[in-house]
Amino acid sequence: MFFFITFFNAMQGVRDVNSLVFANARVLGAQTFRSIAARLLPGSGKLDTALPSSVGFAVVGAIIGEYLGSSEGLGYLIGQAEGNFDTVGMFAGTIILAMFVLIIDRIPDVLEGRLIKWRLDAAEERAA
Repeated sequence: MFFFITFFNAMQGVRDVNSLVFANARVLGAQTFRSIAARLLPGSGKLDTALPSSVGFAVVGAIIGEYLGSSEGLGYLIGQAEGNFDTVGMFAGTIILAMFVLIIDRIPDVLEGRLIKWRLDAAEERAA
């Protein structure tokens, strides 16, 4: 489900890019790949709404898959602890999972801050 949210946010971000950016890249002699990059990179800012939640839910989904049908991994360990009435082990696995998801959830924010420094913020966009 989150794949479609992320995909359509990315697609809308690319559509929202002003066509003059693409035309300017061609006029300045950019090759096809650079022309596409000039159109795609500004639109990647739309991903900041869907990517963090998608990444977090993907990790939780993988852990649930391990919990239900695996013979190793964090989900398996949580399931084993639950089956053995090991409350400490179960909560330890759950806390490790929560911390891992928080770290994974922070990575897109850090990447966006480093890759899209040049993007105008909303107030500057409306003024332009």
